Amino acid sequence: MTIPGTNETLRAALQDVNTPNLLLVLATITGDDIWLSERYAPAPIEAPEGSLFPDDSGGYSAELTSEIREQAMSILAEVREGQRSVGQAPSLTRFQQMLAFSTGEEVALETAEMLMEETRFKNRDVQWLPTLQSAVSQGKAAGFRVLIVGAGMSGLGTAAKLKEAGIAFTILEKNDAVGGTWYENRYPDCGVDTPNHFYSYSFHRNPDWSGYFSKRDELHAYFEQCADEFDIREHIQFGCSVTRMAYDEGLNTWSVSYSRGEEQHTETFNAVVSAVGQLNQPSIPNIEGLSSFQGAMWHSARWRDEDLTGKRVGVIGTGCSCVQLLPKTADRAGHTWVFQRTPHWVAPARDYYKPVEPGLIWALNHIPYYAEFHRARMILIFGDRSWPAVVVDPAWQDQSVSVNEANHAMREVLIDFVKSGLGPKQDYVPHCVPDFPVWGKRLIVDNGWYETLARADVSLVSDGIARITETGIETNNGDHHAIDVLILATGFKSNELLSPMQVLGLGGQDLAAVWGDAANAYKGTSMPGFPNLFLLYGPNTNIVHGGSIIYQIECQIHYVMQCLTLLLSNEIQALDVREEINDHYNKEVQAISGQLAWGHPRVESWYKNQSGQVINNSPFSLQKFWAVTHDLEPADYRLLKTGSNL
Repeated sequence: MTIPGTNETLRAALQDVNTPNLLLVLATITGDDIWLSERYAPAPIEAPEGSLFPDDSGGYSAELTSEIREQAMSILAEVREGQRSVGQAPSLTRFQQMLAFSTGEEVALETAEMLMEETRFKNRDVQWLPTLQSAVSQGKAAGFRVLIVGAGMSGLGTAAKLKEAGIAFTILEKNDAVGGTWYENRYPDCGVDTPNHFYSYSFHRNPDWSGYFSKRDELHAYFEQCADEFDIREHIQFGCSVTRMAYDEGLNTWSVSYSRGEEQHTETFNAVVSAVGQLNQPSIPNIEGLSSFQGAMWHSARWRDEDLTGKRVGVIGTGCSCVQLLPKTADRAGHTWVFQRTPHWVAPARDYYKPVEPGLIWALNHIPYYAEFHRARMILIFGDRSWPAVVVDPAWQDQSVSVNEANHAMREVLIDFVKSGLGPKQDYVPHCVPDFPVWGKRLIVDNGWYETLARADVSLVSDGIARITETGIETNNGDHHAIDVLILATGFKSNELLSPMQVLGLGGQDLAAVWGDAANAYKGTSMPGFPNLFLLYGPNTNIVHGGSIIYQIECQIHYVMQCLTLLLSNEIQALDVREEINDHYNKEVQAISGQLAWGHPRVESWYKNQSGQVINNSPFSLQKFWAVTHDLEPADYRLLKTGSNL
């Protein structure tokens, strides 16, 4: 990394950087432990009550901050002028020590090991890439083809790894552009609820995010850029919808049928990676009279840019999409009615609309090691710090609305936040306080939600919808609300994974029938009886307590690449996870899930099936999911060759 610019450029940038991060940079460049001494120890990371966004600035005095910056100026200027080397990346134990120092908290060695890979101080691909590239160079991959279904974040990430390994692949994408959810969702204020600097591939960080929580257009642009920089566009066929996949037991291959416009095609692949995700099919509510409505109507995931000026707008749902779109929608509408099914917990957000400081962008691009430590500390702060609050404490006496002391304390603080935000509409408070534990559903990041509900031109309706008429919505108490526009912020068919594709495995068994209402997979990735079919963002991989879904997906991609390496390096044709292994794993998943906030009996959500099983969410912390998916055990699978099963 070259440090450009002048001393003035560097000095200006240092005004915006995080001081604990900067100390880790200095310790790495110089190798001097003085920067990790008691004199420079930061104050503990603390979050204002109820906030998701802790203060990690270190709490230094102005004098000490100035001293650190001046020393950094001198050291970094020497690096820029070639008078000093950048030192060496830290070892695992050194990294653990540095993280513990900069957070004022104990950091487990296993967590440091995970973060070594997330920062790319250690390249996790060395576990499989050299072996796979060797197999390719020996001709063992000749004729081997992988199909990726979907060109969203999962598909693009997989394609990047296949491209690097030299494995032939094709991506079939139903849309006319990459990006998946960030291509399809375009409603007002659509964006991430995870800090952007964590919401990116570990192997393709974006130092140039304009906001701490960027919006849809910038997110989609990132994935478009990835498609170009990964050099995979030639492998993508747009406008292709996969309709059927059938496993050929004689050839150990998949026959895949798809439509492209009016044309029907069928091709054969050796392995299939489903990268369609969980949130790709809008869920249309089954409400009496919905089709009779005569006004404009659309789902939030299929947004229409119609003029709402002065119109009467109804929004059904109060999940993340509704919370994000409501303020700007209400600004345009004459009056907005929000028809609530169940309330959600909404947490204060300090940096939600805050632009990234120019100096921080510069530092992420040009100061050695700054981006790595920035990512590591962000994952520590926004990842598993909240995990203890989601685990049921058997000794906690009142588990009706909370699962442990910390969970209950968060509940009390968030109730105060509800009351404060609603201002004059305190009669809304009982309707805005959920009857389930905090983190029973993923916390929604506040964007002025309660203040918007408190507006005179916004009404919250909690009576329940009886029917929809030609001109509006009638609630269970008999009130009729006349509306001109109806927006369905009603989520997705999250439990119908892979639908509407038909997937036929060994013996012609239909995956949808095998799953029924209880989709499950080994490590969220493999299903017995469906060899060489790998799911990304599959059952029990979603996250609730914090973190980025890209993190989860990268863990799975790492696992899938090990599977392909095992196949090709040993000239095996297919892997079929053993049924007893899958059953044991998923019994454990359900047992753990029942002891977490999202398994609480009062939680009714898309995370669960009709029997109350949690089938979408991971039961693991981020570190534990990394560990679960990190190492392939070949004995977990039946190894298939033509005419024999090993």
